[in-house]
Amino acid sequence: MTETVLLQVRISAALLKKIDELCNEGLFRNRSEAVTDAIRMLIQRYSRTSPEARATALYLGGRLSKTETPEDLVFKTPQKNLDLDDELGDEL
Repeated sequence: MTETVLLQVRISAALLKKIDELCNEGLFRNRSEAVTDAIRMLIQRYSRTSPEARATALYLGGRLSKTETPEDLVFKTPQKNLDLDDELGDEL
């Protein structure tokens, strides 16, 4: 079994209600499983994003550091191929 750690987050009551509804429908055993699945999907989504798209999103969102430019992210950041199933696991 994969080592787990405690992650505390704050979310709106409306989001929590939706998570609980999914759990009550039987889609997830508990809140933890639902949040873990959501994080896994988020990582998969962004791991498939091109460097250009990432740089654009960071630039437009004002989240580049003062010393970075979009070109730095696209042309100087090494791309590594992730095997997300190995890295993240598929267990819930």
